[in-house]
Amino acid sequence: MKTDDDDTTGGGGDGDHGQDSETSIVDDILDGESTTVFRNKQLVDPNTIVDHDRIYGRDEQLAAEARAFRDTLDGERPPDLLLYGPSGTGKSLTVKAVAEKVKDRARQNSINFDFVSVNFKTMESHTLDRAVWKLGHQTATKAGVAWEIPRKGVSTDAKYVRLYEIVDEHFDSLVFILDEIDTLTGRSTDPEPAYSQLLYSLSRVMAEQHVETLISTVVITNHPKFRENVDSRTDSSYNPNGIHFSDYDADELIEILNRRRDAFKDNALDEGVIELVAAYGAKNEGDARRSIDLLRDAGELANQNGDSVVTAEHVHRANDSVLKNRVLEIVDGMTVQKKLSLYAAAIVADVNGGVAPSPAVYSIYQQLCNRSSRDIYTQETVNSHLNKAGTYGVLESNRTSGGFKRGVYLQFAFSEPVDAVLDTLEDDTPFAELDSSNLRSAARRFLANSSR
Repeated sequence: MKTDDDDTTGGGGDGDHGQDSETSIVDDILDGESTTVFRNKQLVDPNTIVDHDRIYGRDEQLAAEARAFRDTLDGERPPDLLLYGPSGTGKSLTVKAVAEKVKDRARQNSINFDFVSVNFKTMESHTLDRAVWKLGHQTATKAGVAWEIPRKGVSTDAKYVRLYEIVDEHFDSLVFILDEIDTLTGRSTDPEPAYSQLLYSLSRVMAEQHVETLISTVVITNHPKFRENVDSRTDSSYNPNGIHFSDYDADELIEILNRRRDAFKDNALDEGVIELVAAYGAKNEGDARRSIDLLRDAGELANQNGDSVVTAEHVHRANDSVLKNRVLEIVDGMTVQKKLSLYAAAIVADVNGGVAPSPAVYSIYQQLCNRSSRDIYTQETVNSHLNKAGTYGVLESNRTSGGFKRGVYLQFAFSEPVDAVLDTLEDDTPFAELDSSNLRSAARRFLANSSR
């Protein structure tokens, strides 16, 4: 019989076997000598707010933001700003860098200025109530006070009241940076998008004497047309200064990455690595954030392999992994019907130069449903599914006409590589048994017949 004296510590058979016992792989890693290609990894962390001197190719935008925030130092309310352009073009980066600089200057002038940044895309619920709760929580953190309001069980109005109390008590001037605002859609039964309601409230807060603090907003979006869906009262009270951000080209990405080179140790980047990462970034529509992420991931791979130099092979492997993981994260939570709609659009785009007209997409979608014995929904529903996929950055849609006998229609263009979307979806059960070559042939026939 086993007694207490016989029992080994740890409960897992690991026990105290004396000095001769083998160490675990965890001990080997933690006790071993640290080898890394990085000197300051924060410089290639997307959450790091870098100094404005490290930002390249955005002098015009930096100047416009600085002129707007300059009003704070004169005791005036900065104008609202609308930063728009493709992902990874420096919208969040520039405005946070300028805001940090203004914060330092304001402190020297005894002005309590700060900014609160919320990315609505990362919220688990895209309702107005959750957005106000998040703004309140972030504002309380900046103020150094407790946010006692629970997520549920308290009205949205009560959340607003507490938010404005904190703002009024702790800040002379405050900027709300509302990132990815177009994802704040709210519930389908709402009379207007949640972002329209939020912008109206924030734009009216001073006029309605809720606070004496000078409040302004910076809205960041990939889709400047989101204003077409705002309520008329919001449109009349919210009048931001627009600042456009264009794609980076490969040469600009090289310079951007070179300004982060000191994130790595001397000679830790092999010749041509910066240029290769920039080339991948240029393929991804000039997305600097993805390029910086890719450079960091390549460095992480080198560390995992015990290599002291980041090579082209590390970059290629990191890129393959990033693409698959990003697309998988996007599509993993989609319903089957949304996946069917997205798969149909990807099939059409794959044979049509990256774009997918909605009539062709719906034709392939119908075939997909028939072959997998699933219900067929209307074209309007399929278009709605794809438009929602657009809020996750998978694709974009534009209304167009010509080329089809059906008049005006939607045309979808993928933001993510089409082959990565197809590969990810084809690993899923509904698509594993489908013959994609037949679907491609059907898409080509439909497109050819429609252009006659």
